[in-house]
Amino acid sequence: MLGIKSYEPTFFKDKDKFIQEHRDKLRSLNGLNIDEVWTVHELSDGEFWADCPVIIVVGGKQLEFCSFNDSEIAVTWNDIDLKVKLDWYGNQKLNLEWRKNAIKNITPFIGKQIEKIEVIEMTQEVFDLKGKLLHSNLLLNGLGFGFSNSYISIYNAFDETGLSNLRNGNLIYTKV
Repeated sequence: MLGIKSYEPTFFKDKDKFIQEHRDKLRSLNGLNIDEVWTVHELSDGEFWADCPVIIVVGGKQLEFCSFNDSEIAVTWNDIDLKVKLDWYGNQKLNLEWRKNAIKNITPFIGKQIEKIEVIEMTQEVFDLKGKLLHSNLLLNGLGFGFSNSYISIYNAFDETGLSNLRNGNLIYTKV
């Protein structure tokens, strides 16, 4: 999947099921430092390839975060071999590679101790043609990592993976 050999993540839409599956491993990261962050880039222009997973290495463990569709996320642990060449569905025009700490504004988080981990949800509202609210849903959106005086989140940016160093007041945060 996604050009990564033997990568078969389980995607979640439901926060409670996600937490049930990953709670213990996520909690085990508290008190540990972020060692490095790996992202996929197009070799020709260095562009971040946000369709692929982002890997956060903490205490020597790989937390592999992936977004899919507009409301699904997956986390795998130590499943991706960074040494294996990426093959984006046989597309010979793309030359993708893993790069360490290559995302803008990521270096301030390297070496920082994780103090809090949160699961992030967003509200999706559905309106009729006249603007009347029909219903709203909570969508599983991402993970947030709190440090002594900073924050970083990794989230589903509508079928891509995004990163932010700000907490958004419109999102719902559940501490793991």
